[in-house]
Amino acid sequence: MRLKDNSRRGDRTIFFLKFWLILIVVVLVQANISIEIPNHLPPLPETTEGMNKDTILQLYHTARRLYYLIMANLVLMVGAIVMTFVTYALCFVYRILWFYRAIKNLRCLTKTTFSPNVAIICTALLPVICLIPDVFILWDIARRQQKLLDKRGIQYTPVTRCNLVIFFVFALVGIVIAAELTEIAVSWPGCFVACAAFIGLMMSWLRVLRPCVEQGNMLYQLQQKEIVRAKEDETRHEHS
Repeated sequence: MRLKDNSRRGDRTIFFLKFWLILIVVVLVQANISIEIPNHLPPLPETTEGMNKDTILQLYHTARRLYYLIMANLVLMVGAIVMTFVTYALCFVYRILWFYRAIKNLRCLTKTTFSPNVAIICTALLPVICLIPDVFILWDIARRQQKLLDKRGIQYTPVTRCNLVIFFVFALVGIVIAAELTEIAVSWPGCFVACAAFIGLMMSWLRVLRPCVEQGNMLYQLQQKEIVRAKEDETRHEHS
């Protein structure tokens, strides 16, 4: 059976995954900036009696600048939040499509632990813990693709168990932080912890996902070369 090209889905999954998690970090930083800005507003007097005109004007201009700064940051934050949801939706869709085709292609060459439909159920219908099934599905895809490449004598650095363990740990941390995000990220220390966790999740996720995408692309290209070679051999036999 012929494999189908899955490179476009894989590349877009990687792109939107990075974009989505980076935007989460941006939103967290902007949220803390919004909380911090009012603290820089000088204490306003209860009355302006006894104050000269210059002092009143200075307080007015300071308050106005801070107001514009708050509004500008708020607009940027709302835009970043909207983009976060958009990129999450795109990453979600392309991830499902890539999983389905990756396992479908593998089943043309070997057996797999997860069927395409089961993989979709695990990643689409379990949104809260979807990263945990991802670890096991990606591990199954990676090791089976690597075995197929090894049989064909293709050298490629495989996904290691260490990569999977790190991804699993950051997936658990990400789930915990996402569940308590409003409490953790309302202070700068909590914001830094959350940002570090999401960046770590992105890096560990990509260290597993990217090789799986590349392995699948290599298997597809190898089959295409075999098909072309078979056609050329058939043509030569017809002319001989």
